[in-house]
Amino acid sequence: MAQPCGARLTQIYPHDMNTETNVDIIAIHGLDTKSPDTWIWKSKHPNESDVNWLADPHMLPSKVGPARIFTCDWPADMLQKSVPTTLEESAQVLLYSIRRHLTANRRAREDRPILFIASCLGGIILIKALEIDDNYDSGSSDLPSLRRMIHGVVFLATPFGGTAFKDIPDIIWKAWALLQDQTVTALIDYTKESTPDLSRLVGKFVQLQQDKDYHVFTFWEANTTVLLRKFYLAWMFSNRMLLAWLLVDSSSASARVFETQRLNRPHVLMNKFCCPTDHDFEDVSGKIEEILGKIRKGTLLHQADAWIRDKHYTTDRLKIERLSGDLLPMAQCYINLAIVEQPGKIINRSEEGPGEENTALQSSPFSLLSRLKVETPDEKIQIGLPTIFSARKGPDGHTTQPRRIFIRGRAGVGKTTLCKKFVHDFTNHGAWSELFDRVLWVPLRRLKGRPAEGYNLEDLFYHEYFSGQGHEDGRRLAKELWRTLKDTNSSKTLFILDGLDEVSEDLRHDGDMFRFLRELLDQPNVIITSRPYASLPAGLSAFDLELETIGFYPDQVKDYLEKAFSDPERADEVQFFIQGHWLIQGLVRIPIQLDALCFTWSEAFGDKITPQTMTAIYKAIEQSLWKKDILRLDKIHHEGSLVTEGDIKTLLPSEIKDFVRDEINLLEGLAFTGLFNNIIDFDSEHRNAVSELFKLTGRKFLLDKTLARLSFLRTSDPSAKARDRNYHFLHLTFQEYFVARYFVRQWKAREPLKYLVLKGQKNENTDPPTDPVKFLRKHKYTAHYDVVWRFAAGLLDAEGEEETLRFFRTIEEEPLDLLGPTHQRLVMHCLSEVSMKMPLRKNLEGKLSQWLLFECGFMSVSHLAKEVEFPEPILDAALREGSISLDLTILESLKGQPRTPSSIVKLAASWLGEGLSWPLKSTVCDTLQRSHEYLANDVLVVVAARLEHEDRGVRRAAVKALCSQSSLSEDVLKAIIARLEDRDDGVREAAVNALGSRSSLSSEILKVMVARLEDWDKYVRGAAVGVLTRQMSLSDKILKATIARLKNGNWYTKVAALDVLGSRSSLSNEILKAIVAQLEDGDFSTKRAAAKALRSQSSLSDEILKAIVAQLKNGDWFTKEATVDVLGSQSSLSDEIAKAMVAWLEDEDGNVRGAA
Repeated sequence: MAQPCGARLTQIYPHDMNTETNVDIIAIHGLDTKSPDTWIWKSKHPNESDVNWLADPHMLPSKVGPARIFTCDWPADMLQKSVPTTLEESAQVLLYSIRRHLTANRRAREDRPILFIASCLGGIILIKALEIDDNYDSGSSDLPSLRRMIHGVVFLATPFGGTAFKDIPDIIWKAWALLQDQTVTALIDYTKESTPDLSRLVGKFVQLQQDKDYHVFTFWEANTTVLLRKFYLAWMFSNRMLLAWLLVDSSSASARVFETQRLNRPHVLMNKFCCPTDHDFEDVSGKIEEILGKIRKGTLLHQADAWIRDKHYTTDRLKIERLSGDLLPMAQCYINLAIVEQPGKIINRSEEGPGEENTALQSSPFSLLSRLKVETPDEKIQIGLPTIFSARKGPDGHTTQPRRIFIRGRAGVGKTTLCKKFVHDFTNHGAWSELFDRVLWVPLRRLKGRPAEGYNLEDLFYHEYFSGQGHEDGRRLAKELWRTLKDTNSSKTLFILDGLDEVSEDLRHDGDMFRFLRELLDQPNVIITSRPYASLPAGLSAFDLELETIGFYPDQVKDYLEKAFSDPERADEVQFFIQGHWLIQGLVRIPIQLDALCFTWSEAFGDKITPQTMTAIYKAIEQSLWKKDILRLDKIHHEGSLVTEGDIKTLLPSEIKDFVRDEINLLEGLAFTGLFNNIIDFDSEHRNAVSELFKLTGRKFLLDKTLARLSFLRTSDPSAKARDRNYHFLHLTFQEYFVARYFVRQWKAREPLKYLVLKGQKNENTDPPTDPVKFLRKHKYTAHYDVVWRFAAGLLDAEGEEETLRFFRTIEEEPLDLLGPTHQRLVMHCLSEVSMKMPLRKNLEGKLSQWLLFECGFMSVSHLAKEVEFPEPILDAALREGSISLDLTILESLKGQPRTPSSIVKLAASWLGEGLSWPLKSTVCDTLQRSHEYLANDVLVVVAARLEHEDRGVRRAAVKALCSQSSLSEDVLKAIIARLEDRDDGVREAAVNALGSRSSLSSEILKVMVARLEDWDKYVRGAAVGVLTRQMSLSDKILKATIARLKNGNWYTKVAALDVLGSRSSLSNEILKAIVAQLEDGDFSTKRAAAKALRSQSSLSDEILKAIVAQLKNGDWFTKEATVDVLGSQSSLSDEIAKAMVAWLEDEDGNVRGAA
């Protein structure tokens, strides 16, 4: 909101604006004076200079250390020609100037605490500004808070209880003013005796000082003042009125509350000191120096917050390390969240299945991408981290502001990264600082090692944050933080409780630590992260929001690649590979998988034949990571020397295996034992037991030292002692890969599987089969092992036909799922990992084809066809040979896939030239619109040919299909441009979006976009505006073409043009004048758009500002309001323009007054 600009802050020290400082000192003068005069000691000797004790380098600047000193000049005239200024108005003026100062600090990311020096009535103005700031804070979080940044005040003769002026009759004031043809300011009332309003104001400040623990000290005068010295009417009054009085005595100056001290000087000299040896200066500057020391050190609470922020949340603790060992910049840590449940339905979600509604449109819950949680959710349920606490409507239609949030996510998808990024953004960028004073990140796994009896928040804070301070100091800080939380009910403290799954099952439910865990989980402001399977204690307060961490979005994958590779061609190479492989597209949306692919690419792939299956990719990643780990494990070759980087480059896969045989055995043992016992976190007991069972005879290695050097494992807490760490695989799929490795090794050797039932684990497999064949028969349909069987098929296929055939034949043996698709799904998943030449493939695909026809005919939908693993040749053959009804069913089922196979898109597009029934034509068009992938050139030719189709639905579908293609020929682009003149508005809108999706647009296309601003359809105009505003820059030619729409266009064309112009950060005066002229337009929408465009300019020239002010004279109320709104958005205004705004505070229209 704009404020009258009548106060001004002036920096008087240091003169070098780039000097490093950490505190701001702001001096506020009193009534009937101004800065800098009020702070200057006037020398009585002609040879001596006047002294400003605030600016003289030998005086206050020499005492305050790295601080900036400002004077605040506010309109404080005793006599005024206008309506007398009120306390409210003066405080508004002061607050506005200080807010501008705070905003400048915030923009520079240099928030500094403030110490005020308030002289006389300036102190009353200041505490009134604090009261107003409190009111504004409750209504807007965008305004910087004075109450938050003020840390101390030194008051110099501030009359909290009135002054001796109370003894001067009102007639004297009136007569004095009358003689000068003026009126006395209304502020004079606050220099008399204390009024109820003044008492209330002082009382509120006293309460605020106690609540915020401001450092306050007051000084009062000990020398008297002749009250009527100002007036030339002394002859009219008795001798009593000519006596000298204490203007502000000790009782008034201290408010009977604050610490106070006398200065041996009269009121007029309370803010003036002659030299560094002045005893009163020494007292005042000494107190300022003392308070600054406290401010810099902070209160106990400030010390606690500062310790957590600076000493606990260190760069090392918050770092995100890539597999290469390089650090990942926080800007590349993408956190994607989606709403997965409404509050009140969190527990036991895993037991629920998908609903029956829109079954054909749902993706298969059995698909790998669904299982990995990397499918892009609907935009309506996506939530960005910056808006996680934003108000949103619940299922009951009521708007709520989420404060209790539960976030689930699988390993490797970014839960701990989310915690680190949240803490980093809060600590370094002030994110969510308007909501919370502190963020407390607590890895819950650490509770397991703590003494349980009587455990409370003080104990947690000491152990988690302050133990490094020493016992006594650490306990003091922990206790103060706990006290603050109790006093405020944690209203400004956010807990981030990381890893509920790692502690919830391990605590006795009748123990003190479980009771404490419940207390933590029940905090009013809390984010809890957990893996999907964790259960919550009963009876907790309801959660406002349940979210799920999901993988990268496709555009984030592309951005990550561009930053991961210094060579742009290499990044494009990887991107092209990803786009050509549906499975890879899904896998790399898991952050750790993408990191692994980037780490592996140059060495394992590069110019070599790239892998086509998930198994081949994991094998390549495995080889790369072992090469890295061989160096970290200090392996010794046959000559007795350590293996070097040079040796690594020439190692064969068999040689790598020889070097790390023990480590492979350990990982296979951990993986298999973990999957069998349904655990993914391995503590020291688990690791020791597995190592004992799976170690090779005669071989020894240090277990904890080895685990810490294996790239395949991660620990949740690197700072913990080795024996206290838990380890997990990079991602569940890596654990499943090593399970498959172990199974394949035993399968080939025809040796029994080794089982280990871990302590404390419930396992229904009391008599598990040790024979690999029997194990496969028993668990082939177990969802738990689905990915394991995929990997097993791929690993066996790499070994040769014999074992692969034995594997598939075993799958085809009893027991069989004859009535459901489970068996076909298993075969389909395993076939996706083996070569096309595998002898049994034709037979197995024949059975899949029969099942496809059965599903389509019997259920009118194919669940198998929804999965991307379904063989493309079977779909192609079925569509070519089937009936219209079958074609329709298959295409509808394919909507469940994340993408439609290229061959199907090409086939479907070719049908549009034929006489299709409307249902099939509609479905084919929908198939084209959903083909968001790189289509082969021959497919593009077929699709582009449909741009001239007589049916508008076909034309629209063709345009949308082409929209997602990154590269289009000149002929195709021209064909799309021609559609901008299409008679159907949907086709025109699609064409605009298709052209706008290009990474760069030619001047000719941009011209065409500008022309679309005149389109009668608002959606077409909106699409054109979107395209133009997304351009990094627009040439003068395009801008002039846009301005031309302001002269001759109708209202909606003008609005569209103004929206485009407003998106530019810097516009010429010529263009700005054209925009200002639109404030005179008769249409409100045009005026509003013009005002919005002008507000987007951070700094307007005086010429433009004067042109805007001119609109105030003759404009209607809407023009006035829009004009004042624009002026208020400027970072600085001249006095002339500021006066004009002040005048509009008295406008007859309330909206105009409100804007002013």
